[in-house]
Amino acid sequence: MRWTWVRATVAMVVAAASLAIVPTGRPSAAEAPATPAAAGRSAIYGGGPFYQDGQGVMDTLRSSGFTTVILWSIHVHDNGDLYYNDHLVVAGGRYVGDAGWPARLRTLKQAPTSVNRIEVSVGAWGTPDWEAIDKLITRDGTGSGTILYRNFQALKNATGADAINNDDEAHYDVDSTVTFARMANAMGYRNFTLAPYAAVSYWQGVKNGLGALVDRVYLQAYAGGSGNNPATWSRSLGMPVDPGLWSKNGSGCSSGDSPAQVESKMRSWKSSAGIPGGFMWLYDDMKKCSAQGTAADYARAINTATTS
Repeated sequence: MRWTWVRATVAMVVAAASLAIVPTGRPSAAEAPATPAAAGRSAIYGGGPFYQDGQGVMDTLRSSGFTTVILWSIHVHDNGDLYYNDHLVVAGGRYVGDAGWPARLRTLKQAPTSVNRIEVSVGAWGTPDWEAIDKLITRDGTGSGTILYRNFQALKNATGADAINNDDEAHYDVDSTVTFARMANAMGYRNFTLAPYAAVSYWQGVKNGLGALVDRVYLQAYAGGSGNNPATWSRSLGMPVDPGLWSKNGSGCSSGDSPAQVESKMRSWKSSAGIPGGFMWLYDDMKKCSAQGTAADYARAINTATTS
């Protein structure tokens, strides 16, 4: 995934260069909030609001219908420090971020809620996070006394994350990724998920190296991944993928997909590729463009399309 401002900049550059980006239709009229679907598998990525917006955003997510919340994004520095976007959250094996964040995150799974899973996403477009991980593993290994191990253990304890989401968009080193994922699993992260948009051979190598530890693939089907075919990626990786779309965003909220468009595309992929679920990028934009679709509207679109 991208930093929000980077995505917007790239989108404008791409448009100016007349590259082949799949166009979206005109936005539909704003839909009235609806009761979240009772079934379905749907994930939502979010950045700053998930950290900064207090209990209100947690309650919004709990009632949204989304089943998975992905905290985007953790950045790894060369000394092992972990940042949630621009906020230092773990250093020296200790959680040092907002003292209230762990307690707020714990409420995500407290009934009544649709959320049953939390993931922490590592990496982004234009960041050297996976290169830093590779260097730390080469220098220190992955023993329980290393700074990489201690910091990701502290992150797990603070967030209660069930899985780590790999959003590597630059380094693409299979061996260090597999080694890191096994370390994370040993400390209690139950699963390791993938967020590809290109470089299929890298993702094949990671999936082959980790087997069932990889239980979800969040395929980017927007921006740089707008031409991706879920059926093709499912065959390449040997498992169904959960494709994702970008909510309404940009100037005047004129870019991206409405909930109705999301439901239509997800229904098509359910038919052609047997997708088990899908995801949305990005809560931050849903917040800005709520008149074009709330989190509950987008969750309902995915849940409805992938369970019917």
